[in-house]
Amino acid sequence: MNVFDIAHQLAKSLKESNEYKTFKELEKKMKSNPSIKSMMEDFRKSQFEVQNVQMRGQQVDEDKLNKLQELSTLIMKEPTISEYVKAEVRFTQMLTDIYKILGESVEFNINLDDEVESL
Repeated sequence: MNVFDIAHQLAKSLKESNEYKTFKELEKKMKSNPSIKSMMEDFRKSQFEVQNVQMRGQQVDEDKLNKLQELSTLIMKEPTISEYVKAEVRFTQMLTDIYKILGESVEFNINLDDEVESL
């Protein structure tokens, strides 16, 4: 079996995993409710803005950080969003662990922080 066949097999296994299925079900549930979807989009937008400033090595405005924290606290009180975020974290952690396994097995490690700084 060649490496591409195994990669396709891994992709299929990922799609069949409970972590992925739960994540996709909760994503669909969240997106089907316009008010919850809007809350999540606002949070992601604020989160992206803060991360973008941090990646450029700049100091994040205290007001933006406070707004993001308040928004995070607010949305996590919504059960659908809270469940979705937890499922997203579990699925993302699984992908991260798989990437780490692959990287370690071929002694290949990309430090994304170093790559971002060089841009």
